[in-house]
Amino acid sequence: MTLTHLAAAIGLISVPALATASDPGFDRSAWKADFERVKVGLAQGYANLDWQVDRRTFNLARADAQIGAMLDKAQSDVEAALVFAKLIDAFDDPHLQLQVGPPPSSAGLLPRQSNADGPTEARPKCGEAHYADGKAATRLPYVKAAGWKPLSDGPFVAGQIGDIGIVRIPAFGEDRYLSACKIVAKPGMDSRALQLATRAELNRQLTTLIGTLRQRGVRKLVVDVSGNGGGSEWSSEVAAMFASGTLKRQAPRRVGPACDRSAVWKGERPCPIYAGSAETETMAGTGTWTGPLAILTDRRSASATEEFVTWLKDNGRAMIAGERTFGAGCGYIDGGSAIALKAANLHIMMPNCSRYTGAGINEIEGIAPDITVDWSTVTPDEMPGLLAGLFDRR
Repeated sequence: MTLTHLAAAIGLISVPALATASDPGFDRSAWKADFERVKVGLAQGYANLDWQVDRRTFNLARADAQIGAMLDKAQSDVEAALVFAKLIDAFDDPHLQLQVGPPPSSAGLLPRQSNADGPTEARPKCGEAHYADGKAATRLPYVKAAGWKPLSDGPFVAGQIGDIGIVRIPAFGEDRYLSACKIVAKPGMDSRALQLATRAELNRQLTTLIGTLRQRGVRKLVVDVSGNGGGSEWSSEVAAMFASGTLKRQAPRRVGPACDRSAVWKGERPCPIYAGSAETETMAGTGTWTGPLAILTDRRSASATEEFVTWLKDNGRAMIAGERTFGAGCGYIDGGSAIALKAANLHIMMPNCSRYTGAGINEIEGIAPDITVDWSTVTPDEMPGLLAGLFDRR
């Protein structure tokens, strides 16, 4: 959300009047109190804060002084809200967001306060649960290549060129597959049950597609996750489909500092942001496809898609080709963490986890492909040779 759009969404002022806004009822002290609470919340619960300082040399003490000075000059709620937006934008973290409205009930509130869960809401209809069919099509030109034999046009575009099969996974969020939801939805299902049932149906459809491709003579498989902005932990289940045996990777690091970290805003490091030490996570491959495998990425492949790529890359299971991924990294385990502002109807969502690759790289930096391909320059005629070349390099 841009700063101007944020101002309009808050509903405190019209966009044309933004530049000259002044509010006689403006309570600067309330905003400054919110800033103190935000600093505590970020220090205790923002998973990438130490990484921002270490790798991006983010100067928290300078930011503290600058934001405080800007709040001192603010003359309205809108101007103060835009100061907070500038702070969040400065971190350049896709999962760190200033949002309009109260925080979701699933998020843990920081600084710590009561956030008791209410009853699980029953949403038997997919539309009421906000499911919608996403865009299944790909921008990659293999579907226009000579020799392309389509098998499916959605929700997973699939087909083959010679003995190379291609399956596109456009999203890892179950709520992007309305058609699958409608197959499994039953009265009385709550949102989690609906999500898991939809996931099981999607896994069934993927398994069927891969089996059909194998029957049609496919010996090598390409998974297209270009433009896939992520979704849920379903991405790990899908990764398991493309391997057998045990997969290993560094487990997501969860926030859980053992001390008061407020001093980070003074340039100090009282204790780590993470709980405990790094651990290894394992997952059993289900062996749906164990043959040669390549994954196609682009700069819009993000979040849960980066987890999918890392599982298969770190275990030597797939060749990664395309562009460096977006760099969203880990997001909101168990709903993530949030800070609710008191001066306005706004909240800050924070990632409460970080994922590191086997090479020790935070996924927020993006995942570099094994073979770099600028998709904007590739023509349909070049795709068959490009795909075949991926497997010649293994």
